[in-house]
Amino acid sequence: MMFSVIVPCFNSKDYVRNCIDSILAQDYPSFEIILIDDGSTDGTSEILDDYANKYLRVRVYHFENAGVSYSRRRGITLATGNYLIFVDSYDTINPNLLRELSLAVAQHNLPDIIRYQANLVGDAKHKDHQRYNFGSNLNISQTGLDVLRQWSIPGKKYAVYWLFAFKRSVFANVLFTVDLRCYEDVALIPVLIAASKNVLTIRYVGYNYTCNNLNSLTNKRSLDAERQRAFDFIYAYKYAIENFSKLDNVSALDIAFFYEDYTNRLRGKYDSLPEELKDELADAFQL
Repeated sequence: MMFSVIVPCFNSKDYVRNCIDSILAQDYPSFEIILIDDGSTDGTSEILDDYANKYLRVRVYHFENAGVSYSRRRGITLATGNYLIFVDSYDTINPNLLRELSLAVAQHNLPDIIRYQANLVGDAKHKDHQRYNFGSNLNISQTGLDVLRQWSIPGKKYAVYWLFAFKRSVFANVLFTVDLRCYEDVALIPVLIAASKNVLTIRYVGYNYTCNNLNSLTNKRSLDAERQRAFDFIYAYKYAIENFSKLDNVSALDIAFFYEDYTNRLRGKYDSLPEELKDELADAFQL
């Protein structure tokens, strides 16, 4: 099995059919779909069971609600593919993604990580619609440390699971943080990349990300939600800094670069807080 497509699902009945259908529509045959139901209560569970009953390549697993981070970890454990792809249940992938990835795998000696491009659906007009995309050094194998330096551009983002195909072995030597319901990708993605020897970026626009999904933890606007997200971001920042520094292949200069980059991201998170939270959380951010 070449690819495992892992879909964490929670109360997404109005979107999840489009998501799964987009995966089933791939024009490359060697893949499985792993649906992780995170305690849905809105009818999503029944939809997932229906797909699993109709398609042999679809497997569904039901769990009590624990958050998307746990769902991804469960998917990794259950996957059998050589490469893992993560698709949020509100999003879709384009029909040639797996074929384009298979070509990249064959042509570039089994890269550890392959980055593709994304289309942002319903993005706010004032935002940079290319903030998740990177158009330089395409189809060139590089080390993870080299690409991190290139991708660490103010205003640009890369620390999201849905932007990459990961060789399954990439996860073997990196411990998962267990205390986050939000920003696990901020904690782990740079460490996974930095530990990799062979990283590739391709031109293909393979992912359609639904912006402003109101069910997403990162989009809930209450002060309590903002406060919890702030603490999660601080935890993710500390985890990333600590575990990046422990990697065998990083130098003192690499650590200094990463510390500066992630401290700037932490400062940006603080600056984005509602004014009523800034005084309350100033000491926690330690900026």
